[in-house]
Amino acid sequence: MRYRPFGISGKAVSALSLLLRDHGRAQPPGAWRVLTVSAMECGVNAFEVEAGIETLAAGFRQAAESVERRLLFIAWRICGDGRSPTDARAIEDAVRNGLTQTGAGYFDLLTLDEPAYATLTAEGARMLEDVRSAGLALQIGISGAGALVDQAVASGAFDALSSPFNLTSGWNIRRRIRDAAQLNMSITGFDAFPPELCRPPAQAPAKAFLFRRSGSNAASVGAYGFLHETRNWEADELCLAYALTEPALACIQIEAHRPEVIERLAGVPDRELPTGLAAQIEMARIDTPPEARQA
Repeated sequence: MRYRPFGISGKAVSALSLLLRDHGRAQPPGAWRVLTVSAMECGVNAFEVEAGIETLAAGFRQAAESVERRLLFIAWRICGDGRSPTDARAIEDAVRNGLTQTGAGYFDLLTLDEPAYATLTAEGARMLEDVRSAGLALQIGISGAGALVDQAVASGAFDALSSPFNLTSGWNIRRRIRDAAQLNMSITGFDAFPPELCRPPAQAPAKAFLFRRSGSNAASVGAYGFLHETRNWEADELCLAYALTEPALACIQIEAHRPEVIERLAGVPDRELPTGLAAQIEMARIDTPPEARQA
């Protein structure tokens, strides 16, 4: 595993970070502990934990107890529903409950997802400042992909950004990352694996790819057909290797629910992107109609 500075925070994070969230799986604490320990054994030291899931926080705590706190980068994510206000009480409760449940002592990063930011009140914004001033969270971040995230970056109120980034990312995403970097924000990339590109292609004559020029999804998949034809690489590994070449990103956040997937992807940062593949990716991105690209 390789490590990179997390912006100007002074902390080094693994090139891969692990997002832990429930998705309605109702996993027991032991399952989350096994997943977290597996990531740690692969050299991952950066974790983001979704707030409000006690079994998840408990499992993470069990795994983290065996590691010195200073060696871990722990982020706590507050998720909104787009309706309930993200006010001072909501933020204070989320932070204090999170510190109790995880035993972290402090969070390296407190993240608001886009729906939570959408309903952030003035009192909630002041509470974020209070949390940072008190050392309960060293940095405050925003995560998402929409126009509100651009607004949050421009406001200068946040220290960190989590933004989608992959080989199909268009100008809007690349501009957001550039703007955040110019503001000295710490930046994490996510959604490195476009599902339509990582999914094994349907069996079809190879030459068929040469004639797909419409704006359909099939056209974008065809343009990236080489992802499934590169020797000794899986398509998702190539997508991850490409995302890791973006110098503005401190790490790429992955989400996996099986230790073997984490172990396989954890080996990618130590591998060099195959010669010529970066050029192939750029050519495919240019050849893909704008409407088929990720904004």
